[in-house]
Amino acid sequence: MATPRPRVVLVTGAAGGIGRACCRLLVLRGAEVVLVDREQTLAAEAAAAVGGQLALAADVTSEADATRVVAQTVAAFGRLDGVVAAAGLYQGTPVDSITAVEWDRIQAVNVRGTFITVQAALRTMIPAGSGSIVTLGSIAGQVGGLQSGAGYATSKAAVIGMTKALARHAGPHGVRVNCVNPGFIDAGMSVGISAEDRERTIAATPLRRAGTAEEVAEAVAWLLSDASSFVTGAHVDVNGGLLMD
Repeated sequence: MATPRPRVVLVTGAAGGIGRACCRLLVLRGAEVVLVDREQTLAAEAAAAVGGQLALAADVTSEADATRVVAQTVAAFGRLDGVVAAAGLYQGTPVDSITAVEWDRIQAVNVRGTFITVQAALRTMIPAGSGSIVTLGSIAGQVGGLQSGAGYATSKAAVIGMTKALARHAGPHGVRVNCVNPGFIDAGMSVGISAEDRERTIAATPLRRAGTAEEVAEAVAWLLSDASSFVTGAHVDVNGGLLMD
């Protein structure tokens, strides 16, 4: 009996808290992982830390970069089985203070960046007739923000809606697209939140604690796996019960 080939998974935002946790778990489960971040040094350091196979630098808002990293992945491994679009920017600026420049930057990275990454992947996955893509939304996109600002909440709401549209397009071609919506997670974007806001959010969470990046990674890994083979266009909430939808 032939030994199953390891999955080839490309992860953007791979040096961040959730991105890195996803890479680490996927490597532990036997995947060939391509780590993508905005700087080569960041991607390479993360790859060395988790045992990833290939580190690449890319601007997720660039169509050329998205096309390039997918092409480099296929050139190195012969295929692309999964994508985790984890690159993102957090923003907590109040509505009356956020500038148009800051607003546009948040939308560019979180919305355009996610779309361009997935679009480039689909150009490889659809002809192959298989693949699984996971986007990263947020509870902020479901409730209009907690500590986050309107720009961030808007961007993540867009990612949630985009995921459904992409799933409808890709499903008939054998490609699944799903979204994971983290709640309050002790990783990356939560670092700048005040102790008061942290305590208030945890008190409102039925499990009475923050989540971990590893718990988000478990949901991501499940959606990439054959165990979720009849799941597409879904959002999986990892929020400790803070939002029950």
